[in-house]
Amino acid sequence: MEAIPEVRAELDRLTSMLEEDQDLGSYLDAVATLAQALVPSCIGVSITLVVDGEPYTMTATGPETVQIDVVQNVDGGPCIEAVHENVQVTVDDVLDEDRWHGFAQAAAARGVRSSLSFPIRDIENQVAGGINLYASDPGAFSGAARHVVTLLGGELSEVVANADLSFRTLLYARELPDRLEARDRFDTAVGLMMGRRHWDAEQARARLTDAAERVGVDRDTVAAIVLSLEPDSPDA
Repeated sequence: MEAIPEVRAELDRLTSMLEEDQDLGSYLDAVATLAQALVPSCIGVSITLVVDGEPYTMTATGPETVQIDVVQNVDGGPCIEAVHENVQVTVDDVLDEDRWHGFAQAAAARGVRSSLSFPIRDIENQVAGGINLYASDPGAFSGAARHVVTLLGGELSEVVANADLSFRTLLYARELPDRLEARDRFDTAVGLMMGRRHWDAEQARARLTDAAERVGVDRDTVAAIVLSLEPDSPDA
């Protein structure tokens, strides 16, 4: 099964991002965008990598996605099975799931009805981790969608195999909560500037990022300053 041109173009862009040493959060955002284009009801994506034989959620599209992964690390789930058993795991409807009750309960409580997890491999063809996709519709990853997303998984394995996996460290995994909080603050600041200056999201992100580069600080610092200017902000 060959990649359709739109998918191939987006995967080429992902490869370029990693070659340019883009941060993993930006890479995940691009993966999530592509996954949502393939499966419109996809509402969460996470990347799990194996560090010293143990799976760690390295980055995710939001706190609720991380929370689902946490439950899996405690009580088992499709993500863990995909990584440990080197298999693709599909949950068509979490309400009918009887293998992992904790996962099913956590997923349903967060609006997830189906999921797809599959392994990704490194340059030595060993399982390096997995991609986890969560959708709001039951059966979202069945039929043609499953084949398309499986194609995505194969291509992502190639991307990962050829990338510099310097982010595979315990330190990165331990820093994940802070990274998610920083991303949320930046997104809030973007929304604030969109409303204040009538910019679109791309303009607001570019202006805040440019400001950080010009002053020599990180984006989180700029976001905190912008939020502190809002009268109702707790930081004001």
